[in-house]
Amino acid sequence: MYVIFLVVEDDPVSATVIREILRPFGESHVANDGATALRFFRESLDGGVSYDCVFLDIMMPDMDGHETLEALRGEEERRNLWGSDAVRVVMVTALGDFENVRMSFREQCDGYLVKPIRRERVFTLLRELGLVKESAGETGGSIPSV
Repeated sequence: MYVIFLVVEDDPVSATVIREILRPFGESHVANDGATALRFFRESLDGGVSYDCVFLDIMMPDMDGHETLEALRGEEERRNLWGSDAVRVVMVTALGDFENVRMSFREQCDGYLVKPIRRERVFTLLRELGLVKESAGETGGSIPSV
């Protein structure tokens, strides 16, 4: 299965590491802020090739991850995209406190990863979301954590 990812991360090093972790499964586009992510998301829907999964940092300037997630879900609602037609959203953050986790799932995220990001945990989550079937050990290579 070929997956199209959108990585929303304001730290270039973290964005690069996440892209490398996702590389075996498809292509990744990077947005360095929420407004750019929302523009990319709308353009992909308008073009008929939507993202399969968004990896979304919470702590970003101007438009944080919670606001971005709310905007993404609002865009899907306007276009009548629900359930399996909706993009899978994984929050990626240094914030592992209960309030941020609860808020993220209330805003309809599909997964939550706390930094440092471990390659094996990403692979497990992608399998749980039905986006990949490959096991983490089959990709080989050593990729650093974020």
